[in-house]
Amino acid sequence: MYNNGESFGFITDKIKEIKVGLFKSEINSELLLPNNVIQILRVDDDGHLWFFTSCNGRQAANINKTFYAYLDFHKRGTDSRLLLNGAAFIVDEENDVEELIAQSNYSKSVAPSLVLIKMKIMQAEYFEGHDDQKNSSWKDKLFNSFAGLFSDNSNHKIFDFG
Repeated sequence: MYNNGESFGFITDKIKEIKVGLFKSEINSELLLPNNVIQILRVDDDGHLWFFTSCNGRQAANINKTFYAYLDFHKRGTDSRLLLNGAAFIVDEENDVEELIAQSNYSKSVAPSLVLIKMKIMQAEYFEGHDDQKNSSWKDKLFNSFAGLFSDNSNHKIFDFG
């Protein structure tokens, strides 16, 4: 487990590099935020990620404001993957919403169907595969998978910020 500025820098660099991820919320409410492809708009020094997700504006008032969420990032064309989880909440401050709408690709006409989410990174997992395994036989892939279970695999890192 890592918990220092260097590991946080590594994670934020990967987030800024990939930018687009899959959002999934875990809300104990009748109305849920949909699983959605999102784009990270801001990463602040306190470990918060800021992004919009779709939701009918009228429904947003009835959804729990604080919940647990997951983000799954995968860089196209590579075998790398970043999984994040943490506490999230819906941001209602009009100034923050307007500022990030202006920074995003969204138009003001779409804004009523979006909610701004601020998520605190509590844990991150980074996986990096091998491109040379793509052409390997299934026996080699199986062997490498089992060998990875019993070795110090530097291709899988866990960061705990909670």
